[in-house]
Amino acid sequence: MKINETRTQRRNWRWVALTLLVTSTLLAACGGEAVVSPTPSASATVTGSIEWQSCKDDPIVGNHPEIRCATIEVPLDYANPGGPKAEIALAILPAADQEGRVGPLLLNFGGPGSSGIDILADNGRAIVPAEIGNRFDLVTWDPRGVQRSLPVECLTDEELDTWISQPGIAEKPTATDWNGALKDAQWFADKCAAGSGDVLPYIGTTASARDMESIRAAMGVATLDYIGYSYGTSLGAVYATLYPNSVGHLILDGAVDPSPDDDSEYGEQGVSIQGALDRVMAWCDADSDCPFGNGATRKSMDKLFAQLDEKPVAIADGRSVNSVFAWTGIILTLYNRDYWDYAVQALDELSQGDGELIALLADAYTDRTASGFRSNNMEAFPAINCTDHPASASIAKYRTIYERFKDRAPDFASGQAASGLLCGVWPNVNVDPLPALVNGAGAPPIMVVGTTGDPATPYKWSEEMASALESGFLLTYVGEGHTAVGGKSECIDSAAIAFLIDGTLPAEGTRCE
Repeated sequence: MKINETRTQRRNWRWVALTLLVTSTLLAACGGEAVVSPTPSASATVTGSIEWQSCKDDPIVGNHPEIRCATIEVPLDYANPGGPKAEIALAILPAADQEGRVGPLLLNFGGPGSSGIDILADNGRAIVPAEIGNRFDLVTWDPRGVQRSLPVECLTDEELDTWISQPGIAEKPTATDWNGALKDAQWFADKCAAGSGDVLPYIGTTASARDMESIRAAMGVATLDYIGYSYGTSLGAVYATLYPNSVGHLILDGAVDPSPDDDSEYGEQGVSIQGALDRVMAWCDADSDCPFGNGATRKSMDKLFAQLDEKPVAIADGRSVNSVFAWTGIILTLYNRDYWDYAVQALDELSQGDGELIALLADAYTDRTASGFRSNNMEAFPAINCTDHPASASIAKYRTIYERFKDRAPDFASGQAASGLLCGVWPNVNVDPLPALVNGAGAPPIMVVGTTGDPATPYKWSEEMASALESGFLLTYVGEGHTAVGGKSECIDSAAIAFLIDGTLPAEGTRCE
């Protein structure tokens, strides 16, 4: 995007998004109103069993001793089941306790754009509470547009490196900045159309939810047990709306807004991320052992980042760390309370001319390795969002939203608002759009888990998701970080285990700390 007009203004994160769970997997949707989708089939398209095989030829999963891989064939367009087909890649990690095995549990770790297969390979059973890994076969997949399943391809690795390190729209944008952001959005959209124009109409959330039903049928189970994190809650809610009779035990953790409007699409997430950043700064200020800032953490960070723009810090692989790249690393640390120490350690080392840790954090966010980008999540994220959410390309609209949020999210308001421009210039129409109403009518109880200090999916979105789902039940984690199931709270994990195994819900209004 355009370089800021003045050097004193902080560089803004390009868009706040990419739903970050355990590794590098945050959320900001490109906006738009949902429209009525075609009536779903009462039966699944795929009815055969899955043939699980060795993953030995997969460069990421191949060395895992237990995970097995498979593909299923599904319609490219479910409205045309006899037409072209698509292959969806899956992986399974069998239950550790086969005698006490309950059955398969489908997992989605967010994004959109995150590879479920990569994340399962990276984390194994540690991705869920121990008893869930013991009792359930952990099954995941790469949704449409992602990695092994109709992957979206927009930029070369070199272009991605450059794009990630270029400044976003200015914190206090001028008319020139807004016009530059629109041109930048058009450039990216054109690159995606050129690289994957034939795929883009078929990678929306509704089609992926239909794939979930095909996966259920292929696994040979009557109902689907599922945990969806962050964007995965949207998949789960749409699935429950399309196939309520196929719903088993669904947990939706870190919910997205089920009925987004301009504020939730382009403003509210920026406020949540700003709050998390401010709490990290305040925590460091209050701790005399904090290695950076001497009690003035934010002021020191701003000074450091201004210096980086004048003289970036070189790192061993030949790249250099400027303020935009450093921001990427800091943003990653906001999604898990345990990462706050890494944030201040990285800032301290960076202030001494060592940019290796901040680069490691930034690369974890973008899924980059020494040999290049491991996955296409930085491209699949905007592609899926914009396929789902057609938007306006009106600068005036997003400038108004920015004005509404700039005081509550000074670091992120302009970038969050300007993110809508990409979906405004997006080149394709979704052949299977989102349902007009996502309510899971007719489904059994669905557990929604919300975290009060969630930076990526504001707690109010989980409240709204639980309210929108006719059978929604809200469980609250009072704490920091993005999503809660999986090691942050024994109370949360125990409730999730009981619900998945026998359908037991905790008391109404339960709040875990």
